[in-house]
Amino acid sequence: MLGAPACSGAVGSMKPHVQVLNSRQPLRLQTLTSRKAQNLTSSSQHCGFNNSRRINAQTICKSLADEGNESKSTDLTAESTLKKAALFSWAPLAVALPVCFGHDGGGSNGHGGGGDGDGSGGPGQESSNSRNVVADIADDDDDEEEQEEEEEEDEDEEGEDDDEEDEEAAAPVSQRRKKVDVEEDDDDDDHDYMTPEGGFVCETVVADGLPKGAGIPTEDELFASLRCQPNFPCTRAELSEDLKTLLGTGLFEGVDAKVKPMKKGKSQVRFIFKEKVWPEMQSFTVSPSGGNSELLIPKEEVAKVLRQKTLGPTGMKGLAAIKNVVEKWYHDHGFVFAYIRDFEGMDSGHINANVVEGKVNRVNVVYVDDNGNPKKGGGETPIAVVERELPFHAGQLYNTDDGRKALRDIFALNLFENVQVMPKPNQRDDTKVDVDVMVKERPMKTADVDLAWGLAPNSNGIPLPADKNFLEPNDDIGFKVDYRQPYVRGTGDKLKTALEGTAFNNRKTSGVFNSGGDDVPVVWVDRAGAKIGFHETHSRSSKANYGLVIEEVTTRDEQGQIVTSGRKMLPSGHAAMDGPPTTHSSKGKDRVAFLQANITRDATHYVNGTPVGARDQFTVEQSLGLGIMPFFNKHSISLTRFIQVLPKKFLRPGSKAPPPVLVLHSRYAGCIGDLASYDLYTLGGPYSVRGYNVGELASARRIFEGAVELRVPVPKLNTHAYGFLEHGTDLGSSKDVVGNPTEYFRKAGGGSSAGLGVKLAAVRTECIWDGNTRRRSFWAHFGERF
Repeated sequence: MLGAPACSGAVGSMKPHVQVLNSRQPLRLQTLTSRKAQNLTSSSQHCGFNNSRRINAQTICKSLADEGNESKSTDLTAESTLKKAALFSWAPLAVALPVCFGHDGGGSNGHGGGGDGDGSGGPGQESSNSRNVVADIADDDDDEEEQEEEEEEDEDEEGEDDDEEDEEAAAPVSQRRKKVDVEEDDDDDDHDYMTPEGGFVCETVVADGLPKGAGIPTEDELFASLRCQPNFPCTRAELSEDLKTLLGTGLFEGVDAKVKPMKKGKSQVRFIFKEKVWPEMQSFTVSPSGGNSELLIPKEEVAKVLRQKTLGPTGMKGLAAIKNVVEKWYHDHGFVFAYIRDFEGMDSGHINANVVEGKVNRVNVVYVDDNGNPKKGGGETPIAVVERELPFHAGQLYNTDDGRKALRDIFALNLFENVQVMPKPNQRDDTKVDVDVMVKERPMKTADVDLAWGLAPNSNGIPLPADKNFLEPNDDIGFKVDYRQPYVRGTGDKLKTALEGTAFNNRKTSGVFNSGGDDVPVVWVDRAGAKIGFHETHSRSSKANYGLVIEEVTTRDEQGQIVTSGRKMLPSGHAAMDGPPTTHSSKGKDRVAFLQANITRDATHYVNGTPVGARDQFTVEQSLGLGIMPFFNKHSISLTRFIQVLPKKFLRPGSKAPPPVLVLHSRYAGCIGDLASYDLYTLGGPYSVRGYNVGELASARRIFEGAVELRVPVPKLNTHAYGFLEHGTDLGSSKDVVGNPTEYFRKAGGGSSAGLGVKLAAVRTECIWDGNTRRRSFWAHFGERF
């Protein structure tokens, strides 16, 4: 949009024009037209003139060329005078263009581009004839100057003047311009922002005429890829490239640029946008960009575009509305790398959007050290073990849900301390996605065990340990050592079978030997042994475990002494020792070996932190009955359903509060054979019938539990409150137990409870009414009930 024909062509079209001017020519033009040049530069150096100015300039140049051809024999002095007059008419352009825009002004492909600190974009055609006329005028002036220089050399015979003039003529135009500015306007702050190389320091970048709205690129988004950035130097060529970049988006009819000098030697760059307008949209379709595969977006979503269109021409807001509909569907479904690459058919009204969905190009597993740097040579864990857990592979569309699944499944291996999934667009092809999986292996674990053994001298005065068996210490010493070997059946195993081994020693109080209200001495159950088995992963949360358990079980009192029967306090203050036996043997110690299997089917998923779905669990234990070991079979099954009361579409959009959920739970457990008292099923407790202590209701061979809980969201807390009803019964099996602990400790054999509660983080705070005694109590527990 430059008014000068020499400025309306391709980038670099000013070079032939400016470079032929000698060192004195800009100075003389600046002197003759200093007032006009000052007016031009003081008006923010807007790179563009009106159409009438362009026509006048072209007319003058054409007439000069014609007159020059018709009167070639005209006196040189007259011809020089005429050309100087024509050059005087071009003086504002000849001065302003080198001063304002430099030798890189102009545009390309029919669109004007800016030069140093200024430029314009828009429709324009290059007028080469006019540029040649100006160049010819400049060449003739060069001849005159050379003649004058020769005369001065003959008269003054000073070779130094010629050397200085030749060096000045060979210097870059930007340097000569800077010299002119300093010589002519030493006190003019408008020229101080120009650098010797013809650039300027950008202070701010602003936009005029840019539409605003959802889906429309903002100033920050448009300017992020530009070369002219605030507080950085910028040249004429860079500003011209920025104009071409903005025009290349296809969103604007034209883009102009203004450079306004500011304080402290900096300048403001102002881009002026002219929005493109197309005919009214008649139809809309989508197609894959750069591929023949079908798109995931359903046709119903594409049809929404036509239903939401507005009457009248289609502009940036119309295209933004299309992007909002199409890209929103992809992003809501986790395809965050999907976007509309470009549009076609806007001129006809039949618009087609080319959609990029973001296919995975490469998956790279990177082992990192403690500092997060890649490790040379990889890690100890085979890469195939990690790749086996990845739900995405090359050629598939990347989804954020797949990234979360990868994190969960890799962490579940218990082989890595830190895992990060980092997707990013491919640098060579932005339609593809590269995924880096950064893993940090767990360090080798070490254990420091401090043991304080009591030493007692024997008859020979030699001290010996008082505790001869590490598995039976007097003090409450517990330990657990786990071993896990993943993919024991190979990395191709679909069940991801892992070998697990555990050695343990623990001590817990037994809920079998307590009372419903009386003061009863505590009985501790010590278990020491080992377990080895296999762990299979059938789905995301469905698992199976089976193996062999060998353990030694000992019952002790509070002083650590072995007890063989349960006790209760008499009114006299003495403890009665006639309670039910504590172990299968009469010595207070059993050795047991049994096979154990556990199958969990978990089809739940989380909605704002609350599980929704179904969860079933089945457990069986079958003893081997070797020697004097007890022979039994224990089995239990529990069914839990989390039912979302309101579908997701009825929830408030964007709310993080959990949805209302109805929980239904039931559990049955039973046994056959010789079951020791410490392995009886108990009723009551935070994970049985709430509102009672552990084992307070019954100790039996068979039990049944049922519960109903309704969870409702709590506004502003992003949690839920709940009310529940629970019931448990021993199914009359307490009398089949040797010694009948339920009757001996005066337990009810069953009971119900009702309550209200609220969950705050991991804590459940509940107010519960006991159905047997009608008493009310308050409880606080960690973890989930179901």
